[in-house]
Amino acid sequence: MDTTFSFSSPITLITGNNGAGKTSIIEAIHYLCYFKSFRSHILTDLLYHEADSFFLRGHFTLEQEPEMSHIIQVGYAHKKKVIKLDQKNVTSFKDTFPYFKVITLTEDDIDLIRGYPAGRRAFADQAVLFSKPEALDAYRDFKHILHSRNALLVQSAFKGLDKLEFDVWSEKLWVASMTIQQYRQTELKIIEKVVNSLIDEYFDGVYEVEIAYDAKWVTLNESFEDFLRKTAHLTRQELVMKRSFYGAHLDDLIFHIKGKKARMFASRGQQKLVSLLCKLALISISDKHSSLPLILIDDFISDFDKIRLKNLIHFFLSCKNQIIITSPFCDLELESLIAKAHPDVISLG
Repeated sequence: MDTTFSFSSPITLITGNNGAGKTSIIEAIHYLCYFKSFRSHILTDLLYHEADSFFLRGHFTLEQEPEMSHIIQVGYAHKKKVIKLDQKNVTSFKDTFPYFKVITLTEDDIDLIRGYPAGRRAFADQAVLFSKPEALDAYRDFKHILHSRNALLVQSAFKGLDKLEFDVWSEKLWVASMTIQQYRQTELKIIEKVVNSLIDEYFDGVYEVEIAYDAKWVTLNESFEDFLRKTAHLTRQELVMKRSFYGAHLDDLIFHIKGKKARMFASRGQQKLVSLLCKLALISISDKHSSLPLILIDDFISDFDKIRLKNLIHFFLSCKNQIIITSPFCDLELESLIAKAHPDVISLG
């Protein structure tokens, strides 16, 4: 199936019944930024019916270079993925991220508060990369170090543990984890401040949000010797389970609303709004030298009450970002709220 869509208005509203393809459009744009789907990490899940390949291509211009067009494309065939930017092969996410950034909000984003720690870590890391794209190198180093240390733990079952090499990788993992923690905590403090300012400005300061960083074993401003003494018991468990029991890959975020843990005590409406505002806070921390992020909102606003929805639309209108919103129905009140932006409306059958 070969389909083309054009988005030239600051705000576009895509309407249609469930199953009409609204989310697929959002997913395709998201994929062109992150080279992965927000719905599935399995490539074959993205294929259309009996197809064994797919191809996506997006033409876009940057606000600082409106006269210049760029092309980003992703092709998948024969179990191989090829990515190109302006007809040049891309080998790294770092090559495209400064040009084409996307903030995607979906119904599942409420899992930022209610879901598993991996999703919260991913959000913190997205915030870091939005602010400091060069930090991608630190994340690559961390991933390599963690893989190498885990490999030693696996090999220990057959060859015994090389204590000297293991200690070297243990210290490297400790150092790399502190680097990631520092990045994350710095950006999360900024996000917390932005979220609370948005609540004050658009929602009458109805509650205050706090984002606490929950580190597992590795603590900033602690010496490696102190860390070893504190975690001496972990090595035995690691040898049994064949994986590292400390590091930034195990950390978590804890959201508090009005001083209480949001996961346990906040209402669904509160959780959903805070999740949305955290994502929107990425706009404020985006690297000033790169392009403005494109905002994609997939059915996320359809069950907000009209007062909150109106306030959110007012915020959207104050942004300079391009926004694409999907809704399962053509709501006249929703359209009237965004009419000031002269939105395009795309209706899917």
